[in-house]
Amino acid sequence: MKQNQTDPQVLAALARPDFYPHPAGAVEHLQTHISHIFLAGDFAYKLKKPVDLGFLDFTGLEGRRTMCQRELLLNRRLAPSVYLEVLAVAQGPDGLALAPLEADGEAREYLLKMRRLDQERMMDRLLEQGKVGPDEVRALARLLAAFYDRAERGPEVDFAGRPEQVRLNVEENFRQAHDYQGISVSPARWEAIRDYSLGFMREHWELFNRRVAGGHIVDGHGDLHSGNINLPAGAEPVVFDCIEFNERFRHQDAACDLAFLAMDLDHHGRPDLRAALVEEYLAVSGDKGLEEVLDFYLCYRAMVRAKVYGFMHEDPGLELAERFRDLDRARAYFRQAAGYAGGEPPYFLVCFMGMMGTGKSYLARRLAEATGWARLSSDVVRKQRAGLRPSQASRDAWGQGLYGSEATEDTYAALWRRAASRLAMGDSVIVDASFRQDARRERFLALAQEQGAEALLVEVYASREVVRRRLARREAKGGSASDGRRELMAAQAASWEKASPGVAARLLRVDGGLEGEVKLARVLERLEAMGRAGGKERGA
Repeated sequence: MKQNQTDPQVLAALARPDFYPHPAGAVEHLQTHISHIFLAGDFAYKLKKPVDLGFLDFTGLEGRRTMCQRELLLNRRLAPSVYLEVLAVAQGPDGLALAPLEADGEAREYLLKMRRLDQERMMDRLLEQGKVGPDEVRALARLLAAFYDRAERGPEVDFAGRPEQVRLNVEENFRQAHDYQGISVSPARWEAIRDYSLGFMREHWELFNRRVAGGHIVDGHGDLHSGNINLPAGAEPVVFDCIEFNERFRHQDAACDLAFLAMDLDHHGRPDLRAALVEEYLAVSGDKGLEEVLDFYLCYRAMVRAKVYGFMHEDPGLELAERFRDLDRARAYFRQAAGYAGGEPPYFLVCFMGMMGTGKSYLARRLAEATGWARLSSDVVRKQRAGLRPSQASRDAWGQGLYGSEATEDTYAALWRRAASRLAMGDSVIVDASFRQDARRERFLALAQEQGAEALLVEVYASREVVRRRLARREAKGGSASDGRRELMAAQAASWEKASPGVAARLLRVDGGLEGEVKLARVLERLEAMGRAGGKERGA
């Protein structure tokens, strides 16, 4: 990815209300991974970032002008009242100013002028508020069926629907998302999506040829999600912001275009609306073969969305908080793509719990070595949060200082966040902490359920004699991340809470006094019974 910075003087000018030849009010500046958008009064002004993402190249000024003009013409197909004209930001005698394309003066940038849409009626916002119903999506289905019916067709458009070209798009997706493994997606999840996508194409090659022969390849929209749809009250939906920069993404099966919106409805937790959209479209269009390719294209579209949010996460021009939100979005779309792909290998949250000296950390470490899964240690995290080295000893009394309620709550919150980040990618993770309070056990079980992970709690116990002997050796040796001491045993035992029925159902108790290989084998056997394949995990 090549990314240059947009001319800062142009951005500064567009941010000023007095730059515009109409009342602008407070100018709002929005960004996507490829555009700057300025909302000024009744209008919106959009300019393209000078980026090269492989599938688009906006690095040249004249290229950006061409793309603005193309965007204007293409979007007038579905939103003629919204797309108004292309303008230049030109250098004149009095500084930068908006000017017609043909005006004298040195053009510093080009932009598209649009009529501003009511942000409160954006479909993505209405979905979040629960204000979109079957009537709205059925109206969209009819609008889209009519759009595809009159859309441009022909040999050049059909070329993009040939299986060779569809496979090119799919392979490009995975090539461009390859380096996101370990950042927004686990290697196992990434491979599951890839294997399904390429496998479907191998097994259904002639199906794609039949779609071409049946006239289903159209010059469509290419970016049909709820963020690009406005639902005016009592009026026809407005669909805008189609792809202008790459015909390969716009020339496609109508099923692929529709699948983007269907996938987006699923993403908003509205499979009922997805069903209504597809049902109405089938009734109006008569495209009965759409259902044969729909799951494939749903997966493809979720993968595209995951990739795009990965690009946005890497954009240094966005605020850090927004970049991390984009990372969360990318992870969610990868998970959705895996669902359309028919699932993925199970991933696990394994929480080791037990009192000091029982050997829970030893067993957690052995499991991490055997599987390659990340291990999060409360002893290490607690000291990191306090600015201490892991081996730096603390002699704080029970429930005081580093082990007081505030520090302990902070430690478990950090463990939860780090575990959540791993699970969101589809990665397995091990959490090593005492978990003496049942509420904390339940919170981590809820996290696993939310993220689609299999959960196992491993309680490691040992006799008082074994614990005392181990703590004595540890105290004599020093250098441990754990600050467990013999004089704290009674206080910890008194504070230990019994497991609730929900926790007990996910609990494996292991005698910490057994030999290491025996203890590890018990945990691995349980995990394999829960669906884990044997052997060390790939890509860990």
